[in-house]
Amino acid sequence: MTFLHKIKTKRIIAAAVLAALSLTLFGCGSDPTEGKSGREIHKDGSVEAVIVTPFDETYYSVADLKAMIDEEVSGYNFDHAGDKISPGDVSCTDGVLTCVMNFSSDEDYAEFNTRRFMIEDFATAMASDLVKISVKSVKDLAQTDLHTVTDGNKLSVLITDEPGYVIFPGKVRYISDGVEVLDKKTVNVLEDMDGLAYIIYEIK
Repeated sequence: MTFLHKIKTKRIIAAAVLAALSLTLFGCGSDPTEGKSGREIHKDGSVEAVIVTPFDETYYSVADLKAMIDEEVSGYNFDHAGDKISPGDVSCTDGVLTCVMNFSSDEDYAEFNTRRFMIEDFATAMASDLVKISVKSVKDLAQTDLHTVTDGNKLSVLITDEPGYVIFPGKVRYISDGVEVLDKKTVNVLEDMDGLAYIIYEIK
């Protein structure tokens, strides 16, 4: 895999692998996330990342890549005085690499991957003027004035600059442009999304 040989440091290599998100659907099942890269936000605020990307084992071995990721995760956890990240399975089948990683928080995911990936409760986001774009209701795709929302205490906001799917612990309520709904708890942030994506979802 040529991009692995162009990177000068192990940390950038690991980050590059995690950032190499492929939106190509390799499977034909009913699961809208099958064969895609993305993240799942859990109720406790932890984030599971699944990376699916082409991988040429004639250039680089899966075992070496896994060892490199393990080393970078260990370094991150040491620097942050805790088990903030745990690497999961890394495998390659028919030239497609699948890597699973678990992050204790959105902050750890964002820092390790050098991406914008921030979760905030609705009230704080509105008070801090974090939502700087108009959003649409998932129900009818009509533009919505968030200042009229009356159940904000039940909502959280994800702000991200990263394409790929995101699975939420509760129902998705509002989305910005550049985001498509896959099912009631899953969205896809499009590659050509302009700027930041905003997804507002229910806390369960």
